[in-house]
Amino acid sequence: MSGDKEIPSCSACIKAGIECERSLQVRFRPGLGSSAGYAFSSDQVWVRPRKSLEYRDETTRVSLNYEIDEGQENFAENMALWADATDLKRHFELEVPRRSMYFPVLRYAVFAFSSRHVNRDKSDTSTEALEYYDHCLSLLIEAVGESNGPIDEETLAAIAILRQYEEMDADDMEMHLTGTSRIVNSMSIFDFNGGLGEAAAWLCLRQDIYVSLTKQRPLRSDLETYTQSDVFRRVDDAAYANRMVFLLAKALSCVFPTDACASGDKLENIRQEVDEWFDSKPAAFNPILENARNKEEGRLLPEIWVLSPFHAVGLQYYQIAKIVLAMSTPIATASVFEHIRQGKKVERTVRNHLLQVIALASSHARAENALFTARHSLSVWGSVFAEKEDQEMVLTFLDHVQQKTGWNTISLSSTLRQQWTQDSEEH
Repeated sequence: MSGDKEIPSCSACIKAGIECERSLQVRFRPGLGSSAGYAFSSDQVWVRPRKSLEYRDETTRVSLNYEIDEGQENFAENMALWADATDLKRHFELEVPRRSMYFPVLRYAVFAFSSRHVNRDKSDTSTEALEYYDHCLSLLIEAVGESNGPIDEETLAAIAILRQYEEMDADDMEMHLTGTSRIVNSMSIFDFNGGLGEAAAWLCLRQDIYVSLTKQRPLRSDLETYTQSDVFRRVDDAAYANRMVFLLAKALSCVFPTDACASGDKLENIRQEVDEWFDSKPAAFNPILENARNKEEGRLLPEIWVLSPFHAVGLQYYQIAKIVLAMSTPIATASVFEHIRQGKKVERTVRNHLLQVIALASSHARAENALFTARHSLSVWGSVFAEKEDQEMVLTFLDHVQQKTGWNTISLSSTLRQQWTQDSEEH
C-alpha cells in the first residue's frame, strides 16, 4: 500500500486503522510505469548482430537428451552389472557408456536394452525400446557387412547386449546367438587381451550356456578359443569364477556333444575338475553367513551371504555343474528296485543343489545376474519340487525376478504349475 509523507502515520494507514510502517527510502526512475514508454538515453550503444537471428525451440532435443542420459545411467547402474558378473575391470559398467558416445551401434544397443528395463513396469514396453533396437540392428548389419576382417570389440559388445535384450522375451528367437558365437570362435589370442572384447566374449559364453542348458542342446561356442584367456593363469577371484563358467561349459559340451555320444571317462574327468575347483577355492568364496534350510522356522531356502558377485556366480555355476553331472551319470544296475532307488537319490541331489542355486541368487545385492541363472535352472529342473510350500516359494521367487529385472517369468510359472499338477495327479 502506497502512502504519503505525513508523520507519524500516513493518511492511508490512518484511514485503514492500521499501524504505519515506513519502507526503505528506495527511489525508482520516473517514467517507467506500465503506462510509460521504454525510453533510452540518446548515448545508448546498440550492438547489431552480424546475421539475422532465428528462434529455435529446443524443448524436444532437451527432453531427448534427458532420456539418453537416463538410459546411459540406468545401463551403468543395472544391466552393466549383469554383464560384468565375472569381469574384474567392469568393462560394461565403465567402458561401454564411454565408448557409446563415439560408436552409434553400441549407443543404440545400450538405449534399447536400458529402455526396456526402465519401462518394465508399464503395460507396453515395446515401442520405444524397439525403435532403438531397430536402429541398432540397421547399424549392425551395415558394420558387419562392410567388415573385411575381424569385428571390432565395440560391435561384438553391441551384439552381446542385443542378445541380452532378446533373452528377456518370453519367446526367445535367438537371433544373435549364432552371430556372437561365430565372431567369438574367430577371435585370436590378441583379442583375448583383457579388454572389452574379452569381456564380451565371456558374456557370450554365459549366454550360450543358458541356451544349451534350457534347450538341452550342444554349445555353439568353441571352448578351445577361451583357453587363450589369462583367467587360467590369474589368481584373482573373478578369474576363479570364470574358470567354473568354463567348467560348466565343458560339462555341457560333454553331455550334449556335437559329434559323438558323451564319453564316460571324459565326464568323470570333468567331475574331478569340478570337485577340485570347489575344494581348492580361495577362502573368499566361503559364505560370510550361512544358515541351513529349516521349514519349522519358516526358512524354505538356505540363507547365504557372499562377499561379491564373483563369488555368487562361481558358486552358482558350481551347483549347476553338479546337477548336470548327477543327471548325466548312468544308473548301472540290473535291479529294478535299485534303479528306482538311485533315480530318487538323483532327484534329491538335484533338489538340494537347486535350493542352493536359488539361495545364491539373493546372496549379494549387486549380483542380479544370479537371479537369471536361478531362473534358467528352474526352467529345466523346477519340476523336482513336489511339496506345495516349495512350489509357492518358487513362484514367489520368479515373480520377484520379473519385478526386479524385467525378465519375463510368467510363461515359466505357468509351465511349472502344469508340471506340478500333472505330477501330483499321476501319484
